[in-house]
Amino acid sequence: MTDNAGECDDVVLWRDVYVSWDHDMYTVEEPDSSEYSEAYSAAELRAILDEYADGYEYAPVGPDSHRWPKPEELITYGVQECAKRFGHLDDDALLWLAATRITLAVWRNTPVENWHAGKSPLHDGTMMRINTATTRLVRSMLSFDHVDWIGLGLAIVNPSRVLPTGQSVLELGLACHNPDDPAHEADPREELAEMTQDAIAWGRAYCLREKTFGLRTLIQYFCASDNGWFGTPSWGRIVDRFTTAVDDRENAHWHVHRDKPWFDEWFTNRPVDIADTTELRRLLHAGPDLLSEEAAEWCVDGAIGYVCRDDHASGCLQCGIPLATESPNE
Repeated sequence: MTDNAGECDDVVLWRDVYVSWDHDMYTVEEPDSSEYSEAYSAAELRAILDEYADGYEYAPVGPDSHRWPKPEELITYGVQECAKRFGHLDDDALLWLAATRITLAVWRNTPVENWHAGKSPLHDGTMMRINTATTRLVRSMLSFDHVDWIGLGLAIVNPSRVLPTGQSVLELGLACHNPDDPAHEADPREELAEMTQDAIAWGRAYCLREKTFGLRTLIQYFCASDNGWFGTPSWGRIVDRFTTAVDDRENAHWHVHRDKPWFDEWFTNRPVDIADTTELRRLLHAGPDLLSEEAAEWCVDGAIGYVCRDDHASGCLQCGIPLATESPNE
């Protein structure tokens, strides 16, 4: 963690354990006990929390808790969807796909998305690079032998983590902070404290679920869908179709863009460092976090996020490929 990150309120991880975070120290305590434990790293925190694992059972609370699917239902569904959508993926592909979904949950769908929303210095291209770098971090911490779930969550939201922009996570949040803008008035120090709480709770939940379901099943559960990010099965197809389109004004990708007033200038003003399409393709395949800020923004403006991901096995209206029809004799 980092100094000046602020102190946060207690967070209930499950019925009888509280964790609070104050700068570089975690405090773990039982509400009915005067005793407590202190941890100064994610590894120490995980070891302390492991002492509370025995006998714990998932028990949702709240007025609508009876409507919530149980973990075994969600995990079984996720594994089935993974098999149905992707068939057989090798271990590396599964781990990359899981990394994209974890990044989405623990990083992207947090106050970070609020930092990015509206009038913000965190532009779309920057967000693509940051999300990719975070996915790469998550992938480096995943394996089918062992996953430190709490350590993984804390690594993602670590305020001192350096991003492709050269800023730390905390510095990025502070750069987006604007007390005069309701969309960005929340103090990023407080938001990062909340994200840390959530990361601990998230990690602890998956520590417990791994004990019940096993690590491989849990990884497969994360792989129920493909959001088109770097690391997903569709990314290679997206890159190849996008880099084909940037050299062809008549490509079907541009059918909703070519009449826009910005299109001609965008098409003819590709950043110098990606002027060579082969180099652009190489960088995108390697990961958008390797692009320059200008190049990433150019790709986003060119709607790389909206490239058709269909395999075209049955034709594609979006790309102008005739739909497959049955033979008259069939």
